[in-house]
Amino acid sequence: MSETADKLKQSLDALKATYGHDELKTAAEALLGHLTVTRQLPAEYSRLLSPEALEQTAYTLDASIDDILATGQNKESAYGNKGDLLKEKWDLENRIKAEEAAAIMNGGEDPKFITWEGVKYPFNNDTSRDAFRRTVSKESRKRLAEVEGQLAALDIESYKAKDAWEIAVQNASQVRIRGELQARLLAFLAGGQ
Repeated sequence: MSETADKLKQSLDALKATYGHDELKTAAEALLGHLTVTRQLPAEYSRLLSPEALEQTAYTLDASIDDILATGQNKESAYGNKGDLLKEKWDLENRIKAEEAAAIMNGGEDPKFITWEGVKYPFNNDTSRDAFRRTVSKESRKRLAEVEGQLAALDIESYKAKDAWEIAVQNASQVRIRGELQARLLAFLAGGQ
């Protein structure tokens, strides 16, 4: 303690010994007024409770809710017509199998050659059979490739939308935590827990 504090303490101890603790306290309150104890906020938290910071938190909470809703709608719409495309894909796969089977069954009696649309195709090994099947179902296979490409594009868009939604949720969580901290600091200053 400093020298002044020591002298003040000695004086107070002498007054307390002479008049008693209660008398000294009553006289001090009469002279100084009733002292109230106020809670002090650590300096590093004071910037969080400025009016601008509180207003910014409220604005950011509103904006983050809007972001979550918008990205959630984008996430839902990213699936687009995926159900229709999947149905078309399955229909095309079945159509390809049926077209190929019909062409093979109607190809003629010779096991080494198949005639289809007036053209004779070799049919004596796996490679030539696969080539014939692909030729027969060329248009359906082309459409199947387009549908699969559209499905892949929808999947990519849905992954992007899901990532954007998760980022929006994480950002909102951080803002919510800051808002809770500000609320607890204000409750502390108000005398609550």
